[in-house]
Amino acid sequence: MVKTRFAPSPTGFLHVGGARTALYSYLFAQQAKSGGGQGEGGRFVLRIEDTDQVRSTAESAAGILQDMLWLGMTWDEGPVVGAEKNDYFQSMRLDIYDKHLQELLAKGLAYEAYESPAQLAAMRQVAEKAKKPFRYRRDMAGRQLVPQEGVKPVVRFAMPYKDITVHDLILGDVTVKGEEHDDIVIRKSDGFPTYHFAVVIDDHYMGITHVLRAQEHLMNTFKHLGLYGALGWEAPLHGHLPLVFNMDNTKMSKREKAKAVRADIQKTGVKDFAELAAKAGVEVKVVQEFIAKKSDAVEIAVKLAAVTGTRLPEIDVQDFRRSGYLPEALLNFVALVGWSPGGDREIMSKQEMLELFSLEGIQKTPGRFDRKKLAWMNGEYIRKASIERLVEAVASFNAVTDYPLKTASAEVVRELLGMYQERMVTLAEMAENSRFFFEEPRMDPKAVEKHVKGGNGMELLRASLEILKGVKEWTKLGLQGAHDRILELGVESGGKRGAAAQPIRVAVSGGAVTPPLLETLVLLGREKAIGRMERMLG
Repeated sequence: MVKTRFAPSPTGFLHVGGARTALYSYLFAQQAKSGGGQGEGGRFVLRIEDTDQVRSTAESAAGILQDMLWLGMTWDEGPVVGAEKNDYFQSMRLDIYDKHLQELLAKGLAYEAYESPAQLAAMRQVAEKAKKPFRYRRDMAGRQLVPQEGVKPVVRFAMPYKDITVHDLILGDVTVKGEEHDDIVIRKSDGFPTYHFAVVIDDHYMGITHVLRAQEHLMNTFKHLGLYGALGWEAPLHGHLPLVFNMDNTKMSKREKAKAVRADIQKTGVKDFAELAAKAGVEVKVVQEFIAKKSDAVEIAVKLAAVTGTRLPEIDVQDFRRSGYLPEALLNFVALVGWSPGGDREIMSKQEMLELFSLEGIQKTPGRFDRKKLAWMNGEYIRKASIERLVEAVASFNAVTDYPLKTASAEVVRELLGMYQERMVTLAEMAENSRFFFEEPRMDPKAVEKHVKGGNGMELLRASLEILKGVKEWTKLGLQGAHDRILELGVESGGKRGAAAQPIRVAVSGGAVTPPLLETLVLLGREKAIGRMERMLG
């Protein structure tokens, strides 16, 4: 039996790099389940690692589950959506961790450490001055050997003094010398286990056979192998995936959101942040710390961006969902960030990914997240999708956004999709460009000046209005004759056929670009179309 797992921490939305890790783990298990890979059966486990009591939230956990389902990755074992916590939440497994902690203490393989945070900082400074890496070992000089009043001890694992080799499924053999290990904390001062300890216990009890995770966890694996040995357990096989980088070779990090907002605020030259803080609903001190780079909190960046109008970079799965990407397109694209199926393949269904996926195809160097390619791919998926599939996608998009499009009926959404499907790259483009169907348009001054006030635009608009007022049946068939007559006005006035269409577009939509004029007028309706033209003339 092959068993993989994805184990996110619920401290925010699901990072797109985490989604890729989940996808590779999912595909590897699914292959085994179908007999396409290992041939012994496979299971994919979702576990929520919520032992960080300060940063973990139920909202984040629920959001991760929803993002996984939106992407189409279901789990064989894990949390039940909408239900209470179960044994796949680490915070529900404290008794198991404590049992094995006591076992290590009894064997002398773990011990209490009594340093305060200030003492540890001082010890690190000594190492830095000596230009040596700081490694906490049980036999090191300067340890605090007795309990201190007001200081809650941690428990550290006594790492073995021996070389440890990771037989990595992707990177090959990697070895860390015995003198480079340190005695890691396995129980924090708040009584909760650390990531290092809980992950080993859970992977053992859940029968995980293969762990696929990012390369940034590689050095953690040596610590985990030490724990497996101390507990007398067989370790799962590990494969460390390449990191996800932007096209400029910077790491794709949630901190990019804070960086973007900070840059926009600094451009204004404002030094007194009281007004900004009040509008964002945060304390002035919070804004000051944010600007001083003492905090990169995503939630603060989002609140400030709502005031500054900053366009936040897409980093989390939720960001791409709000931008109007289809889950199947995002999943397809993410699969290719660090993995090659061979044969220059790009557009692939989930079933094709399942058939082609292999660990051998995963590269060792960072994958590049090319947003232009993702946009192209999403446009391809949109154009090939059925209208009914897109109606479903719009409903999902509306659930996480606040465009006026969310007020549209399914029938109106179908009409809009018929107009925009061939011209949009994301659903957000349609949502933004179709605003004028649902609310008064925001006029583009340049378009008004050029197409209405310029040349004979006002005369053409006035003549077009009189033609439209005479239409008795405001349907595509009923408007066809009036539409043809309006197109001829341009020729009669000495210009191009269709010249009269532009003043109408500007009057009803605010800009010079709309879907075909006839379909636009039909969906907009008589009252809105004529009313807006009259207001433009008036």
